[in-house]
Amino acid sequence: MAFALLVLVPIVFLFLKHFLFGDRQLPPGPNSLYVLTYLSQLIYKPHRALQKLSQIYGPLMSFQLGDQLMVVASSPDIAKEFCKTHDRIFSGRHLPSVYHNLPGIMNSSIVLSPDCSKSWKLLRSIGQNCVFSSKAMESNAWIRKAKVMDLVSHLRTNEGKVANLEDMMFATLANIISTALTSRNLFDIHGQENNEYKEMMALVNEVIEKTTTLGLVDFLPILKGIDFWSKKKAMDMYQKIQQTWGGIIDERKSMGHENLSSTPDFLDIVLADSTFSKDQIGNALIELLIGATDSTTITTVWLIVELMRNQEMLTKVRDEIAQAVEGDELNETLLSQCHYFQACIKETLRLHVPAPMLVPHRAIETCKVNNYVIPKDSMVLVNAWAIAQDPNHWEDASSFKPERFLDSKIDPTTIDTNEKYFTTLKKEKPLLLISKLRKLNTI
Repeated sequence: MAFALLVLVPIVFLFLKHFLFGDRQLPPGPNSLYVLTYLSQLIYKPHRALQKLSQIYGPLMSFQLGDQLMVVASSPDIAKEFCKTHDRIFSGRHLPSVYHNLPGIMNSSIVLSPDCSKSWKLLRSIGQNCVFSSKAMESNAWIRKAKVMDLVSHLRTNEGKVANLEDMMFATLANIISTALTSRNLFDIHGQENNEYKEMMALVNEVIEKTTTLGLVDFLPILKGIDFWSKKKAMDMYQKIQQTWGGIIDERKSMGHENLSSTPDFLDIVLADSTFSKDQIGNALIELLIGATDSTTITTVWLIVELMRNQEMLTKVRDEIAQAVEGDELNETLLSQCHYFQACIKETLRLHVPAPMLVPHRAIETCKVNNYVIPKDSMVLVNAWAIAQDPNHWEDASSFKPERFLDSKIDPTTIDTNEKYFTTLKKEKPLLLISKLRKLNTI
């Protein structure tokens, strides 16, 4: 009898697995033991490690890392499935464990929100209307020009001295987004030798690192009960976020709604909705700061480096810009007509992908991709670096060749935006804007 049970139980198990769960076939991939041999590379150079694995298991693969199922896309067609065809299902993001412990973060995260909640839609709508729509970008052109001229002025007064290009670009971009969001500079770009400047730069960099780094507990939830270090890091980060934005928020609150300008900024509008706390506003502002500065700083610095390495290209860019603005004042519209310069930007984005794995996606429900099942809560990674380095799609992929983008329909700078929430929103007052956003079913 015992022998019969030993034989019967495995058969029943296989029967149930095949007929009840046979349609839940995961994408191919390495087993957990094999993944451990790549662990060091996955920690320090994940895009390269995952590219090597994709050459073995294919452009769509999966593997278990602790308790977390990882799904990786390494080709344009598979990436399109996740980022366009099934964009809604994979629109969630994975929050680092540190982030989970920030006060109010679940109702104020814009970039790393685990799902498309009502508060997420509201904040995205306000950000689109105030900062990122075509109309807002046009009306804020003076901000970008003013901050760039501040940078040029600073460089002129320090001619002949060593300059930290990355810090200066970061400070300039931070001032652009901070002025668009709060009508205030975040840095004094002329005071780079001051301790206050250095402390603020270190603070922002620390917050960026902690908000974008996944920890051990993210892959082993069993450790959450003893995860005291994440809570400590979260409270430390909370204090730094409030140090960055708290004073600006309190000052604006003290002004009252009656003193708002005719063209309110992002901070005016979120303060007009009493449902957002000071903590939540600070969280939203720091995420927008990270989104507007980190990748753009990396791309700008690499663009300058590549042009300095290729003096002929640098001369060509200079001549093209000089010809475009001859007799006119320099503005963004004229720069958009500099096709070779634009090609250099696109090639920089291809060769030096600022976020090689993009932001980790989260499947908010189970979905089928290429006849494979992607279970709910899977972490989906798009290996943009591997796609940009694929010799099947790029000739001489490791070389900097802007010419490949001349007369090309490929545009890595294109960002899809959902305009349906914003087409009817013009010059509204803050409270009326929020009311209309609610009627448009965005919150």
